[in-house]
Amino acid sequence: MHQMIRKVFLIASITAVSAMNLFPAFAEGAAGQAVTAVEAVSEEQPKDEHSKVSFSDQSNPAPVSPSDSGYVDAGPGIEKKEPEPEKPKEISLGIFKITGYCNCEQCSGGHNLTYSGTVPAPNHTVSADLSRYPLGTKLKVNGTVYTVEDKGSSVNGNILDIFYSTHEEAVAKGTYNAEVFLVQE
Repeated sequence: MHQMIRKVFLIASITAVSAMNLFPAFAEGAAGQAVTAVEAVSEEQPKDEHSKVSFSDQSNPAPVSPSDSGYVDAGPGIEKKEPEPEKPKEISLGIFKITGYCNCEQCSGGHNLTYSGTVPAPNHTVSADLSRYPLGTKLKVNGTVYTVEDKGSSVNGNILDIFYSTHEEAVAKGTYNAEVFLVQE
């Protein structure tokens, strides 16, 4: 039984020393005071002989600053910084003639779908010259980004036709010139 206690103590001592070397902050007693010696009984030594095994940590222990509650503040750790999302690049395409249309018979022959097969949406759908601006192209006009989803029989070159929900709104917006930007995501 005595022999078994010695072995357990020896294993516990070696484990404690290993932990001190791997994690010096756990080996410290009072703040800043390191544990440097362990007394162990070797199983090869006679029954009542003890040897003193000393271990010293040559490295500097981590700074310790206990709070009033005894909690050791290890600092903020690694702060995760999320990359800022890249803003889409905008390239000026120049000044375009801007017109408006809706789904009525007069504007679009009563078609309820765009050339791309989508339902047109205000502040989203624009008709453009598909030979210059393919379906899905993002174009920015007066701060609003539109998606090319339609084509028009009279929409060629630097002309855009913006979709509005009503005929009155399409007419009220009128025809005007504005700088258009290609939005690259």
